[in-house]
Amino acid sequence: METKNIKNIIVVDDDRSIRVVISTALNRAGYNVKSSGTAAGMWRLVESDFADVLITDVGLPDGDALDILPKLQKNNPDLKIIVMSARTTLLTAVRAEKKGAFEYLPKPFDLDELLNLVSSTFLQPKINKNEVFNNIPKNIYDSGPVVGKSSAMQEIYKIISRIVNTNYSVLISGDSGTGKKLIAKSIHDLSSNTNNYFIDLDPKFFDDYSFDDLLHKIDSFTSINIKNLSDLSGSSIYIKDITELSDLQQKNFLNFLENGLSKLFSEEENLEKTRIFVSTKKNIVNEVEKGLFREDLYYRLNIVPIKLPSLKDRFEDIPDLTSAFLNNNYSNTFINRNISYEGMNLLKEHSWPGNIRELKNVIERLCLLSSTNEINLNLIKEVLSEDMFDDENKYEENLELYFKNYLKKYFKDFDENLSLQNLHNSFISKIERPLIETTLNLFRGNQIKASKCLGFNRNTLRSKINLYGIEVVKKRKA
Repeated sequence: METKNIKNIIVVDDDRSIRVVISTALNRAGYNVKSSGTAAGMWRLVESDFADVLITDVGLPDGDALDILPKLQKNNPDLKIIVMSARTTLLTAVRAEKKGAFEYLPKPFDLDELLNLVSSTFLQPKINKNEVFNNIPKNIYDSGPVVGKSSAMQEIYKIISRIVNTNYSVLISGDSGTGKKLIAKSIHDLSSNTNNYFIDLDPKFFDDYSFDDLLHKIDSFTSINIKNLSDLSGSSIYIKDITELSDLQQKNFLNFLENGLSKLFSEEENLEKTRIFVSTKKNIVNEVEKGLFREDLYYRLNIVPIKLPSLKDRFEDIPDLTSAFLNNNYSNTFINRNISYEGMNLLKEHSWPGNIRELKNVIERLCLLSSTNEINLNLIKEVLSEDMFDDENKYEENLELYFKNYLKKYFKDFDENLSLQNLHNSFISKIERPLIETTLNLFRGNQIKASKCLGFNRNTLRSKINLYGIEVVKKRKA
């Protein structure tokens, strides 16, 4: 390849400042650069056979660059294309991949990242990609966990775009409520299998019989009605909480993966398109190390790992997620609902132990309770306070999170000119007084029972009652 061809690059973006910054960086790195702000200009530069690499934004004044890529590549098969976009959605990443882009780069990005990417285009051979673009359901990219501009979600979008039309097994891990099933369903809907079944299985259905027997009985615990087992070929099989399988169930499932598929589906029945998704909320590597999960099964499943972040680790996505839940779930009844500025800040500060599922439930509750279109700060405070303790199994966990959040806000709002002395006693008194008052009320003012419950002797309880000025009223049983 001639040196001049290797060093020639086209940059296309309707924002002149972005074109200048990128072009300058590439020039300094030793590349020759030409630029344009329109799709028409991009077309002319590519047709002039100027470059080996095209760097283009998606949204251009006179067209969508992704719609032009297949024709550009048909006429210039060796051209490598890097797509950059502020449309940081799963749809954009998948479209870029399917239209033949070498790489998708969400904005904003680091210039060093772009330079490394450009350099890598000359080291890797051009791969012919499938240009067929399926009709993608709208809810793929504007609801649930597939919404978000965070760097964590951008990496997940890239993984999905690269594997969507493959047959690789996918292991999805993440805490409860992070959207593991929806990610699996999104990959299925984006793939060529979209018109086939998405089979959602729970380990509780497995018992100890073989997995192929389970598929024979599939209509008894799912809504899928089949005449023959061959009707399932080309489908996606999703198994939640894979680490909950017993030793025997793990053995049966591994046997199915290694031998059963070939017995059930012949090649002409699209065996190569039948795909396995599994998910877990546990650290599966730890389960393997403890001997609780088969190592051979783990390696059989862990072809493409996808780790979903907790919502607290992608708080910048909360506005987009909230907007998606408001627009999609309540478009008829609550079409004009919105969150106040202060309210949105509070949502972003919340710890969200229940992750996206908890956020969705909170938004639903807010919509139902709000008497105005703008959901205000006070209502959000009230609902979040209730939500902290809805799950009786998480009282202690949520109480600890509540105090952590309170302390963070306390220190954030604290005037550094004031003294922070005696902080421990100050907070203990705030907690201890309502604890003693509530316990006394529970035992109708009986100090002997209350002191026993609290773990104090009676004299200590009396001392604290006097210290806090608590009024003790003995109540008779009704």
